[in-house]
Amino acid sequence: MTAQQIFDECGQAAGLIALMGKTTAEVTMISPYEKSQPGSLAFVPDSKALHRVLEQGVSVVVIPKQLAEAAEKAADSIAILVSANVGFSHALIKQRYGDHDYSRSGWGRIHPSAIVHESVTIPESTTLGPNVVIEQGASIGEGCSIMAGVVIEHDAVIGNRARIHPNTTIGWECVIGDDCLILSNTVIGSEGFGYAQDQYFNHHRIPQTGNVVIGNKVTIGANNTIDRGTYGPTTIGNGCIFDNMCHVAHNVTMGENCIIISGFLGGGSSTLGNRVVASGSAMIKDHVRICDDVYLMHRAGVQKDITQPGMYAGSPVLPMKDYVISNAIYSRLGEMRQQVKELAKAMADKLGV
Repeated sequence: MTAQQIFDECGQAAGLIALMGKTTAEVTMISPYEKSQPGSLAFVPDSKALHRVLEQGVSVVVIPKQLAEAAEKAADSIAILVSANVGFSHALIKQRYGDHDYSRSGWGRIHPSAIVHESVTIPESTTLGPNVVIEQGASIGEGCSIMAGVVIEHDAVIGNRARIHPNTTIGWECVIGDDCLILSNTVIGSEGFGYAQDQYFNHHRIPQTGNVVIGNKVTIGANNTIDRGTYGPTTIGNGCIFDNMCHVAHNVTMGENCIIISGFLGGGSSTLGNRVVASGSAMIKDHVRICDDVYLMHRAGVQKDITQPGMYAGSPVLPMKDYVISNAIYSRLGEMRQQVKELAKAMADKLGV
């Protein structure tokens, strides 16, 4: 493709605000800027990276607007796509031209080993891989890629353009929105951990008869588990993204556009607002509420409600300012202990004790 074609097709929808230089420059690959070469389209975050791609060779660069003047010196030989947000442009352009091609499985539309209940209609635009099982009453959307070994239980609803990777299970009556990506070995709608004990401490299961409702444009990483509610739904809002190996317990409610990193453990009936960011190994106690725009850092352990936006860290969780002070004090405890011992000895000597 040429730079002009990319600009015409993507334009403002991908954050592009101008095209300068050699508009006929041809692109044959999308490359990281560290490995750019003639024919490459590269996304350049700063002046150092721009200098590097110009030395190595590149055909088209996507740059932030503050680099436009510096890049213009090379405009005779390359095309320059100016972006309002290079990271956003990277995501949208690579999705359009460089994403994985799910049609390359080689199996055709529906593999002969797939088992689909007679009540289920598979749209012509949807593909099923080997050993897929789809139970009675399930609803499957348009343009889906349902890969090998996926199990979709009865009355589950799969939205349009879902990509469900191998060996994933979607539990009965669970709902997956449009444009979702669910990676391998994930279980959505697993049994919530609900038990009661008798006088002998025997455990008695409380049936979990709710479901899981996942919004649109949600990514669920590999080896995630999201438990169904005891009665109502466990809910994941639009635009949330989960890393690998996270667990969400029953009846959790999560707002929109949250970022959940590996090792996250969300206790039952907890509520997370919009744009909550949970870094690695964050843990949230059951029945806790977290407001919008909270960042949980450094293996945060949330034991009580967080009502003010901001950055929190540690366990039990503290506002970041208090956490930094607490860590500084903790690192000096040995020194302070020795000082206290010396002061106590000096006072005892003075008093003749």
